[in-house]
Formats: sequence, structure tokens, C-alpha cells
Amino acid sequence: MNAKERRRNEAEQRLLDAAAELIGEIGPAAVTLANIGERAGYSRGLATHHFGSKGAMMQRLVDNVTDEFKLAIFVERPKGSAADELQALMDAYFQTLRELKPVNRARLVLWANAITTPSPDVRPAMIAADREFREALVDGINRGIAAGEYSSDVDPAGLATVVIAMLRGVALEALLDDEVELDACRAEIEALLTARLRHSAKDLPTQHRKAERS
Repeated sequence: MNAKERRRNEAEQRLLDAAAELIGEIGPAAVTLANIGERAGYSRGLATHHFGSKGAMMQRLVDNVTDEFKLAIFVERPKGSAADELQALMDAYFQTLRELKPVNRARLVLWANAITTPSPDVRPAMIAADREFREALVDGINRGIAAGEYSSDVDPAGLATVVIAMLRGVALEALLDDEVELDACRAEIEALLTARLRHSAKDLPTQHRKAERS
């Protein structure tokens, strides 16, 4: 990469960081290419020069915040049992909430906005990102069932959707109300998942069922 490309990439990242900050502060509707340029410390027209339109910038920002989310939640997760990986995901997700960066705040705001505003620039990208998250959870749940860690009567896609709903619900509550106790929320989610994922009586070998009754 030559010096010109490096400067261009640095400028684009500063513009995306500025856009994330503004979305978290004033919402997507009030964000303009001009105020993004100003927040980044550039001219009002530089964001237009880089992205061409607000729609193109929003698509690029969704890609950026999704990459940051995957880096925080998935990339650094240790490989192990399905239960260990789910625990690591919980660790990473709640750590992200405790140290919420502008880019992660922007992702939550964009997700909420995509529900109420059928934006062709944001909504499809957020749906695709959600599906990718759900598929990763489904894969882990299926591996847990196959390995005998989880109950066989679990519906992987249904449970994955519920897990995301619980995690994001807590995130949105915490974003709205700083009195939300994240540790208590995490404990309740883990208790619910433990109860759902553990083996039901029909999954256990006969001798184990007899042992549990005695």
C-alpha cells in the first residue's frame, strides 16, 4: 500500500468513526455527509468525495460496524466444546456492553432504526448480519446436540433466534437506561439457557434416569 492509499484509508476510517459517533448521538435521520466531515475534522465535502451519497456511506458503515461486532464476539472466541463456546460468546457480548464503543452503539441504533424505517441502504444489510449471527449460533447448538452436550429436543434455529433476542433486548435496555444491571441480566440468561439445553429425562440413558429418581 502506497502513501496515497494509506491516507485515503485513514480518512475513510475517520469518517466512518465520525458517522458512528453521530448516529449514536443524534440518530441516522439527522446525520449528513456534511456533519460527518466536520466531526472527522475534514471539510464538509470530503465525505461526499469518499462515499458519493449518504446511502452509500450508510451501507459502508453497516459493513464496518458488523465487522467490528464479529471481531469482538466471534474471532477471538476459543475453540472447545459447544458449551464453552457459548460461554465465551456470553463473556464477549457482555464485555462489549460494559465497554460500549461508538461503533457498537451505532449498530444497535441502526438495528432499531431498520425496524421502523424500511431503508434500502440499511435494512437488508442488518437482516443479512442477523442471519449470519443466527447461523453461527445454530451451528454451535447443532454441534452441542451431536456431541451429547445439549438436549436433542432443542430446536436450533428457534433457540438461536431467542438467544439473539435476549442479548439484544438487554443491550437496548442498557442503552436506554443506565440503571440496568448487566450482571443480573447475564445470570438470568445463563440460567434460562442451562435449563433449556440440559438433557431431558428422555435423552438420558436408562441407568441415569434411575439414578436421578433414587
